[in-house]
Amino acid sequence: MHHFAIDIDGCITSGKGSFTNTKHFSKLQQYISDNNLSIFLCTGRSAPYVEAVAQLLHINQWCICENGAYLYHPIIDKVVYNPLINNETLEAITQFKNLLHTQEYKSICKLELGKEVCISLNPTQGSIEYLYSKLVDKINSNLLYINHSTTAVDITPKGIDKGSALKFLCEKESYNLNDIVAIGDTSGDLPFMRLSGIKACPANATQAVKNICDYVSGFNSAEGVLDVLKRYHFSS
Repeated sequence: MHHFAIDIDGCITSGKGSFTNTKHFSKLQQYISDNNLSIFLCTGRSAPYVEAVAQLLHINQWCICENGAYLYHPIIDKVVYNPLINNETLEAITQFKNLLHTQEYKSICKLELGKEVCISLNPTQGSIEYLYSKLVDKINSNLLYINHSTTAVDITPKGIDKGSALKFLCEKESYNLNDIVAIGDTSGDLPFMRLSGIKACPANATQAVKNICDYVSGFNSAEGVLDVLKRYHFSS
């Protein structure tokens, strides 16, 4: 039996700040509901956002949140931290958040709301690259990792990514990694995709993701995810 691990932004939705095609989303929702698929979300988003998406798509399994920092179950409303996170790591995150509240950083970026462990920052002045350069030397590199996408600078506990969380989830649920169909679209998805038995992506995925995929859909976002589900649902 295949278990589908799906990113949200760029896959199920069109991404932050973009309108999602509701027609395609509805078709995806209907297909998941009609076929009782084994699906969990694997995303950088926080638990409240994951809860909303999971309810819309009738997903009732543990999901990976905040780029692997914890698992969240949308039915029992429970969070379980990645075992790699300890109190020292959480303290380092708290100290970094305190730095962000100083005027120097409040004037150039804003903190994305809702995240419990990881930090995502959007620039209010200058570029992503500029914001990254202002922060890269301010983190405790023994405990934290800093990276940036096209829209945000992300600070996560060191060693935490979607791959480590996928291993944790599979151990918890007794899933075989070879039975996982991973669907992602950007470099942040590579850690969990590389571990999975089958790798697929929508047409809007980056070239780095397409390069490792067994199947690249000809459709974007939710329509592409639906295409992948139809392809591998019947081969499970």
